[in-house]
Amino acid sequence: MSVWFLSVLMFFLMQSPVFAQATAIKEWKGEYFSKKEGGIFLKTLATGFRGAALDNVQVTIYSIIQQKYYTFSNSQVAAEAAPREIWKLPSGKYLVSRIDFTDPSGVNRMWLAKQAKPVAILVPRVMLSNLGRWQISPEGVTGLAVNFEMIPNSYRESGAAKESSVAAVINGFTGSVQQVIGGRQVVDAADKGYSDDNMIRATTSFTRQIGVFYGVNLFKHNKYSKDVLGALKSFDAQLRACYTSALERNGQLAGDLVLKVLASAKTGTIRQATKSKGSIADGAMIDCILGELQQIPMPVQENMIGELTFNFLTK
Repeated sequence: MSVWFLSVLMFFLMQSPVFAQATAIKEWKGEYFSKKEGGIFLKTLATGFRGAALDNVQVTIYSIIQQKYYTFSNSQVAAEAAPREIWKLPSGKYLVSRIDFTDPSGVNRMWLAKQAKPVAILVPRVMLSNLGRWQISPEGVTGLAVNFEMIPNSYRESGAAKESSVAAVINGFTGSVQQVIGGRQVVDAADKGYSDDNMIRATTSFTRQIGVFYGVNLFKHNKYSKDVLGALKSFDAQLRACYTSALERNGQLAGDLVLKVLASAKTGTIRQATKSKGSIADGAMIDCILGELQQIPMPVQENMIGELTFNFLTK
């Protein structure tokens, strides 16, 4: 989805009377997400104002998939501190459309999405989207200037990863993974409704060394290859598990697998993936890898096609 298209879309959306009829989203308190929900958090930093520090910011975002507006508030907190609020909402791609607050002198200020540079955010299912730090400063009499800056993940859990309700924390602007927490098991549990009967975990130990190597070719979009490779490596354990399961059926299985993929800017994921070539012919293993790939949030801001190469080796 191009910047030009997002700009035109945002312009017409802001002319609609439903712009003011946003749905307030609920704060997340650590409970399980449904299989089509995710969470967001951000930090705000006020500069250039006289008086007490900024306390509360009201944010309105627009869901491209659901074609609805949502709103939430945000309290100021230090960049290195844990997020004070985390908000739960349907997974998908959103546009930041409006930011409101009352400054220390009592002036109601507002930022509206600018035509030249719309800000898109990604919310993958059962994951948390880090929206970084938004530096807010006065602009004109009643305007608001906002600088959107990504910062490291500050969300932390005290319990074990296997008990987490969060699969991973991602960069909400690019989709790249900042930290894997519960991983694939959380996604699977959400798909199954968190039923105890479906949450039996099997573990397998191997005395041999298993190597999985990745290659990414995005053709004319190769500027994104490094970020996509990073996303694959962040979910290496889930992709590797497809291979280790196949080794139980065929202990000599090794070779390469080349997949043709289509990455969607709308969903921030690999929307389609099919085998292109390679010596690996284990159908169950290939289906497993295809399924895993479609669950990984991808740092894509344009629709693009490419090839992913996997090499599997054992010793």
